[in-house]
Amino acid sequence: MVDPWRMDGQVAIVTGGAGTVGRGVCRALVAAGASVAALDLDLSRAEPATLALQCDVTDPAACSSTVDRVVAELGPVTTLVNLAQHVVVDTPALAVTDDDMVRSLASGPTATLRMMQLCHPHMKAAGGGAVVNAGSNSGTSGTAGRAAYAAAKEAIRGITKVAAAEWGRDGIRVNAICPFTPENPDDDWVVAKAATTPMRRAGDPETDVGSLVVYLATAGTFITGRTLFVDGGFGAWR
Repeated sequence: MVDPWRMDGQVAIVTGGAGTVGRGVCRALVAAGASVAALDLDLSRAEPATLALQCDVTDPAACSSTVDRVVAELGPVTTLVNLAQHVVVDTPALAVTDDDMVRSLASGPTATLRMMQLCHPHMKAAGGGAVVNAGSNSGTSGTAGRAAYAAAKEAIRGITKVAAAEWGRDGIRVNAICPFTPENPDDDWVVAKAATTPMRRAGDPETDVGSLVVYLATAGTFITGRTLFVDGGFGAWR
């Protein structure tokens, strides 16, 4: 019997692939058998089992050349995971600047759509594929001090739904995930929030978030245009 979760012969790109969540997602994809390219500005923490490529996702030329390189070295892209995002936190809405908004939108929804557009032809030619974009509870529920970040993440969820509606005919599924998997799990804020979460912990980057990404890229063949919360109930009552 064929394992529906296996990704042997498939190629995945993970933007923000050297961050805490990105590394966990890369590990899960590699474990499932995929060839994985981790894109990031800082590759010092990238998973050694990946093709680690430095890429500024706000640079159109860099994105295009990087996707071309991935295809040349690994093969056509069948899974795209968009995690890269400039984060503005601890900034009240009244203090958010135009620069904060420009950087948040450029690294978030604009870069996400750009990467989707670049990977679409390869997925279509392969007969289908999966895109997983990162949303956030900061946008769906609202988190004080994160106006620019929340705006970017909600824009990403909007793009996700539109692309799902348009690309289903090409066999491409597009979903968003909202994880509670902080970059620094030992941060006082994180520890306090984890204690109020029904599961009483933050998510694990590989076994919680990464496993969901693998599912959406493989066995979740009839799921598209949705936002899936992998947050232990963190945002359920907010």
